[in-house]
Amino acid sequence: MSRCLRDEYVKKLESSTACMLPSFCHTLPTGQERGTFIALDVGGSTFRVALVELVSRSHDTEGMKIKHMTVYKINEEIRRLPATEFFAWMAGNIRTMLHQSQDKRMTQNETVPIGLTWSFPIEQTTYKGGNIQPMGKGFKCHEGVLGQDLGGLIERACRDCGVYVRVDAIINDSSATLLSQAYMDPTTTMSLILGTGTNAAIYLPVKTVGSDKFGLRDPSWFDRAERVIINTEVSMFGKNILETTRWDEQLNRAHHLPDFQPLEYMTTGRYLGEIFRLVIAEAVETCQLFGGIMPQNILEEYSLETSLLAAIEDDTTVGWISSAERVQKEFGLTNIPSPTEMSFLRTAVESISRRATAYIATAIHALWSLEHDERDNDSTTSVAANGSVVLMYPNFRVRCQNYIADIISANLQSVQSKFKHQLIIQPTHEATILGVAVAVAIAPG
Repeated sequence: MSRCLRDEYVKKLESSTACMLPSFCHTLPTGQERGTFIALDVGGSTFRVALVELVSRSHDTEGMKIKHMTVYKINEEIRRLPATEFFAWMAGNIRTMLHQSQDKRMTQNETVPIGLTWSFPIEQTTYKGGNIQPMGKGFKCHEGVLGQDLGGLIERACRDCGVYVRVDAIINDSSATLLSQAYMDPTTTMSLILGTGTNAAIYLPVKTVGSDKFGLRDPSWFDRAERVIINTEVSMFGKNILETTRWDEQLNRAHHLPDFQPLEYMTTGRYLGEIFRLVIAEAVETCQLFGGIMPQNILEEYSLETSLLAAIEDDTTVGWISSAERVQKEFGLTNIPSPTEMSFLRTAVESISRRATAYIATAIHALWSLEHDERDNDSTTSVAANGSVVLMYPNFRVRCQNYIADIISANLQSVQSKFKHQLIIQPTHEATILGVAVAVAIAPG
């Protein structure tokens, strides 16, 4: 599976406009960059504004720290704001954070460098700029400004409310995660996002990417760039490579975008619960689970949260009574599930989560193999990992790490290599905030 995925990656690196997308970031941090930067993170439900200080990894064990951060909820009212009002809302919150943090640059009317992690489509045109695309998720602020430069819109909105900023970097969450860990660990050249959805980034030689994929870039960029961070959009890979079950096919057929993200549909927080729901529904109908009485919420698509699977799998109480009580409550059952029923549910949950770890491990190993020949040279590569599933689901990261080690070991034996390779999944926290601050610190002049 890893070899087949690698072949698919190579093909998409050459020509795809939907995945394996080269960013404008062609350098990784040295870990010696210093400064205080404003970091913005705009997601589907929150807007975070932080003051981040980089003090270098040799000077302080932390190396980077968030000196002040404010989180603003993006509710339905905010999502419906038109462009002028939405960016004014952002600017006002930036001004408030600067006041609260008592940043002297605010009172001295200095221009403050900022970076932005933007979790929406954007047509990136430079390291610090990109044209707004339709945002989805109920947002209206793109209407009337499609194709306009995102960085310029933010700078103007801030200027209108008395804050002078300069957008020096715009990146996505996978690039931010890679940069955050790379600042502290020079062996980091990959990242993994695994929460509600999944994505990955990797730092590859420019020569591995088809020339047409770079668009109309200034020739000077190519003079400086030997490598570039690639936004892989890895969720889109794996069709006809990763084995599926009848429940996967059922989920895929009912999806409004069938076949669009094969890897994501089998591995992420959005879909693990849905696979579990489909298994339960079949078991109720065919095997008399819960006495053959179908719980009402089992009939509703995407009604089961991944947190339920985690609770079942992590339950160490006698007879799994803790998770049995939760199942009874969530499903509205008259009787608490029997030990036999709970044993079945645990088996289903463990099968779903273990397969997810195996498939993520396979996808990561295949990415790693794009630039590593397992027949020579000892090597250690760190994968910066962020997201609720990889960081919080019981034993997910450890299992994923073990599967990667198994694949590497098997390959080394097949080529009779004496070298040692390690691919280490490193948890990262606040990566989208810290990483975009690093992006500002290494921004080209």
